[in-house]
Amino acid sequence: MRSRFVLPLLLWAAPLVAQRNNVHLTVTVNPAIALQEGPTITTENLLADANTRELLRNGFATRIHFRLELWRTGLFNDRAGFSDWEILVQQDPTTHAYNAIRRQDNRIVETFVESQTVTSIEAQFDKPFRASLHPTGGGRYYYNLIVELQTLTESDLDALQQWLHGPTAPSRSNPITALRSGLGRLFSRMLGGGKLHYEERSGVFSVRSN
Repeated sequence: MRSRFVLPLLLWAAPLVAQRNNVHLTVTVNPAIALQEGPTITTENLLADANTRELLRNGFATRIHFRLELWRTGLFNDRAGFSDWEILVQQDPTTHAYNAIRRQDNRIVETFVESQTVTSIEAQFDKPFRASLHPTGGGRYYYNLIVELQTLTESDLDALQQWLHGPTAPSRSNPITALRSGLGRLFSRMLGGGKLHYEERSGVFSVRSN
């Protein structure tokens, strides 16, 4: 019986692997300074997805959320810390240029130069980024990087609702409010605005306490 399920699973997995092959994440650690500095994060082709680009061209912002986790290895792996930041990308409806910011701890930490193409704006935040997370004691560690892209968020759906109804339309009585619940998530996925999820792990490295 088991062999009947193997081929369908392989056929299902193959296009998913091919779809993700263009995205590259790298977590680079220098063990010699790992107690003082975090790893270097580089990315490539995060905005290569055709649906993501199409939604950007139509005015929907893309949120790229990064979570870097530090794990200590042993009999059981223990998470020793984590750090979150995000990049927001959107096309200016007037100039059609693309703008992007990096945000961490609810504040803007970097503003990227306005660009005329998705490729050129992404090239700026694809450059190496030094994360602040690092071990505080000796041991064997590794980093796990999780990146999620989401185009159509709930606030986007609210904006869409306002655009469809106009400023004088009632906010609760119209069926379009269903977009905010299950239909909203379905609508998002139909447009290609569902979450894209990527992960990358560094190699295990050892550090000694000072």
